[in-house]
Amino acid sequence: MKFVLAIVALAILGVGYWFVTNKDVDHYMEDNEMEEAMNKEHSDNMELENMDDDEDVLNVSAELEVSAEASSGEVKVFEVSGKSFEYDITEIRVNQGDTVTINFVSSEGFHDWVVDEFDAATDRVQTGGTTSVTFVADKSGTFEYYCSVGSHREQGMVGSLVVDPV
Repeated sequence: MKFVLAIVALAILGVGYWFVTNKDVDHYMEDNEMEEAMNKEHSDNMELENMDDDEDVLNVSAELEVSAEASSGEVKVFEVSGKSFEYDITEIRVNQGDTVTINFVSSEGFHDWVVDEFDAATDRVQTGGTTSVTFVADKSGTFEYYCSVGSHREQGMVGSLVVDPV
């Protein structure tokens, strides 16, 4: 039980680290704030490595649950497929504050999935390739998502991400 909880806690910390390292943090944080955030993460990882009993694991798990509840939205996951100049889903609807994961597969050709307003983009993949991107829909409105390969966008490989206000 202790081992499983520690693995779950490390996985959650890893996702948080991914968010920090895949955003333009230089734009949002001063150097000293970035260093403090990295030191805190290192400290959190060390705490997990040094746990001696189940009580510590339960305390860390409880803290992580509170952190997850503190976020203002739900986690929404969408499976999107792309082929010659079209996506199989042309409208994605979420609520403001939701964490959105796009699992993208190219069923035919070389494609990706991009929405500029959230700095969210998958890798470009060939037929059969899969990739994903996760972001927080922190502003409401209707935003175009598109394939950035060649002239795919101009040829109609687009869709709408609708973010409803809370």
